[in-house]
Amino acid sequence: MSEKQKPELPEGFSLLAEFNAGSGEAFSRIVDEHSARLINFLFRYTRDHAAAEDLAQEAFLRLYRSASDLKPGARLSTILYRIAYNLAVDLSRRKKARGGELSLDAAAAAGAEPAAPAGSGPEAMYERARAREKIEEAFLSLPAAQRLALTLKVYEDRSYDEIAAVMETSVSAVESLLFRARQSLAKKLNK
Repeated sequence: MSEKQKPELPEGFSLLAEFNAGSGEAFSRIVDEHSARLINFLFRYTRDHAAAEDLAQEAFLRLYRSASDLKPGARLSTILYRIAYNLAVDLSRRKKARGGELSLDAAAAAGAEPAAPAGSGPEAMYERARAREKIEEAFLSLPAAQRLALTLKVYEDRSYDEIAAVMETSVSAVESLLFRARQSLAKKLNK
């Protein structure tokens, strides 16, 4: 037993180590493993498919450029989500500065309506669409930090520790953000 066992790397870092050793295929596997979920996360945040795809591509590009400098501490997906979140916040700030804040119009244009269940009439379809609009409007009215925490918890099923790492905050701050977001949504939806 003269060989030392290597400590286990956090999720994704073995592929990153392969990439840093010269395997281009390893980075392709990182992209394959994370792209769909990352684009979904970014779409939930931006409500714009094209922007979500562009932001995901930029996040992977930044990961590619900084791969040799990354040290295994957090999961690779957490680091990738942090990069993507920062890019999305920057985009949101630029849009606000230009007076083109992300809006429900972009969400409505990008979202496709699911097929109606058999036997449902126009009134039921209208009520479901109206309820979705009300939920969407309430969700988009949340402060960005609350929206992010809720998206990571509900849609991405991330742990409080992972959310705290993505948001660079404490677990208790995440708990507080989620509590306030849920309270705010409940108030807005029960009007």
